[in-house]
Amino acid sequence: MSATSSGSPSRRSSFLLSSCVSLALALAIVGCSSSQQERAKGDVNDAFIAAQIHTKLAAIDAATVSLVTVDVSGGVVTLTGQVHSGQERDKADAAARSVSGVKRVDDKLVVNPKAPTADEIAGDLEMQAKVKTALAAQTGVNALKVNVGVHAGVATLDGSYPSAPMHEVILQTVRGVPGVRRVVDHLRLVRPSGQPQASVPKVSASA
Repeated sequence: MSATSSGSPSRRSSFLLSSCVSLALALAIVGCSSSQQERAKGDVNDAFIAAQIHTKLAAIDAATVSLVTVDVSGGVVTLTGQVHSGQERDKADAAARSVSGVKRVDDKLVVNPKAPTADEIAGDLEMQAKVKTALAAQTGVNALKVNVGVHAGVATLDGSYPSAPMHEVILQTVRGVPGVRRVVDHLRLVRPSGQPQASVPKVSASA
C-alpha cells in the first residue's frame, strides 16, 4: 500500500470499519452451528451495508441521514422517511445501490419540501437536550420516564408520572425552558402499584 493511500482519511475509515466487521463476525460465530454461523454472517454483512449507506447519505446532506431510515435484510435495502426533493431522493437511491453487497433497493422515500433542514434538526436536538437537562435537575422527577421530542419550538412529552403534583412540575419545567413555545402532553399517570391510568392528550401553551 502506498504512503498516499494509507494516509487517506476515507481509506483509513473504510479499513477500520472492515476490521470492526471482521471482529464482530468472528465473535458472532464462535460456538455456533453452521446454520447459526450463516445467519450471524448475514446479520453482520447487513449491518456493514447499512453503515456504508448511512455514510453515503451523510455526504448528500447532513439532514438526509437523520430523515432517512435504512433497513437491510439479506442484502435487500429498504429506504423509508422523507427527503426535500426528487433529486435528493434519486441521490439517496443511487447511494444505496452503489454499496457492494446490495441486491435490491426498495425505495419508499417520500418527497417533502417542508422536511426539516440540517440547521432545524440541530436546533431541535439542542432544544431537546435543554428540556431533558431541565427535567433532570428537578428534584423528584424521573427524567428517564419522560420521553421528549422537540420540533420548531413545540415540545412533545410521552411517558409517565407518579402523581398529579409531579405532572404539574414536569409541565411547568418544560414550559419554562427558553425557546419552548408550546407543550403537547401525552404523559399518563402510573400509580405506585404500576397500574396505568389513561389520560386524554393535552396541548399546553407556554406562558
